[in-house]
Amino acid sequence: MKKYLVTTLMFLLCLPAGWAQSIYKTEGTCGKDTKWSFDGVTLTIVNNSKEGAYVSIADYDTKHQIAPWAKKKLDVKKVQIGSGIVRIGSCAFAGMESLQEVVFFSNDLVQIGWGAFLGCSRLRNISLPISLRSIETIAFARCTSLNSVKIPDQCRVADQAYVSCTNMKSVELSPTAILGHHVFASEVTIDGRARHALYSGEVRRLPSYINAGNAAEYGFAPVAIEKLTAGRVLDIDYDYMTSGVDSIIPQGYRARNNTYALIIGNQNYRFVSDVPYAIHDARVFAEYCQKTLGIPAQNIHVTEDATKQMILEEELEDWVQTIPDREGKNLIVYYAGHGVPDVKNKNKAYILPTDVRGTSPQRGIALDAFYARLGDLAFHQTSVFLDACFSGVNRENEGVTDGLRGVEIEAEDAALGGGNVVVFSAAQGNETAQGYPEQGHGLFTYFLLKEMQDTGGTVTFGQLSDHLHRNVSNRAPQLKMRKSQTPATNPSDKIADTWRNLSF
Repeated sequence: MKKYLVTTLMFLLCLPAGWAQSIYKTEGTCGKDTKWSFDGVTLTIVNNSKEGAYVSIADYDTKHQIAPWAKKKLDVKKVQIGSGIVRIGSCAFAGMESLQEVVFFSNDLVQIGWGAFLGCSRLRNISLPISLRSIETIAFARCTSLNSVKIPDQCRVADQAYVSCTNMKSVELSPTAILGHHVFASEVTIDGRARHALYSGEVRRLPSYINAGNAAEYGFAPVAIEKLTAGRVLDIDYDYMTSGVDSIIPQGYRARNNTYALIIGNQNYRFVSDVPYAIHDARVFAEYCQKTLGIPAQNIHVTEDATKQMILEEELEDWVQTIPDREGKNLIVYYAGHGVPDVKNKNKAYILPTDVRGTSPQRGIALDAFYARLGDLAFHQTSVFLDACFSGVNRENEGVTDGLRGVEIEAEDAALGGGNVVVFSAAQGNETAQGYPEQGHGLFTYFLLKEMQDTGGTVTFGQLSDHLHRNVSNRAPQLKMRKSQTPATNPSDKIADTWRNLSF
């Protein structure tokens, strides 16, 4: 018997590496059309759909519905995730203390579920795919060997996603990433109570809405942000420069010293989908205001990812309202961002600040109240450009109001009130204000800039209105969404008969 055991052991030791691994190989399923196999070192997960459809790794937990590799107590050191897999389910790899590396064979992954890698204490290497758009709560909590992270474009990182990653040395966030609360903090216990210690390591890049004043909210020590900003400009690039309207901005020869411009680009929202190109739209429109229209730089306010307080108090109240002798001056207001209808109140239209939920539109800025406030400011002339719609659907056909994804709603028309106000809107009725990816702008904004470029800003509002209506409505059905979009121009009663002859 002893001789038999020794002979068997010698046989196993002398096997080629591939044969030895095949002895340990085991496999199974982990979701509809999702298959896994293990060779003794590496857990490989592949798309097993015969139709080539996208698939997901199933949701699990750590007590009742345990992942099969965890239930079998496999000593997994590496995970390979194949193409066509768009989601890693909740707790899929939670508690796998031997896991050191995760490799993706494609850029198909969109979401990492709740606690997916919770407690993977030896995980050191994982490069997130550029396709990733969501990292759920505590997805990487207590991954104490993870020393760096790079969050891709337009990815939403939920509360405490990287909490207690105590060996984290470097963080790099895309300018379009959206962070929840205490993402990079660490939990510590002081006098028996849980507290958050803030991340103070290297920060390489950040979205513009994070600064030393609010850093703690996201789990950063203020000193980490101050190190990034000290002596240099933040490495933030929203300037796509894909369009001719960006590279050739005509220089005007008329100075408009009595014209002021309030420009708002809301791209990165805390609670709803983003608005692609909105910040770029705002920045380029500001350049046209200064260079082409000749508005002094000090007369132009650009605010990005604006909260309700920023719009109503810091801009309208603290700046616009303090402009002296307004009756002899002109005001231009530009807004690119979300609008949303209140389905519980006759579909009343609201501008959606970045800190308001789409499910609570009444906490936003009512469009009729916004118009009334502009009219009450009593400028000689106020022109408003809204690259937004109020249908509840954004530039990429994503829903802004939960439960109504992809469903357009016809918002109630907002009354303009008094004053000399003319409003140029990107869309009307239940239409969507679309993006124009080929040009890196909103569709409405692109043709607004194009007319300013072609005319050097010397265009009447009637001509501008006709240009926008003709070009936007013609181009919209040719875009990816294949939807109609018809700009509208609405003047207040006071200038109903004369607005077409007005100009910038």
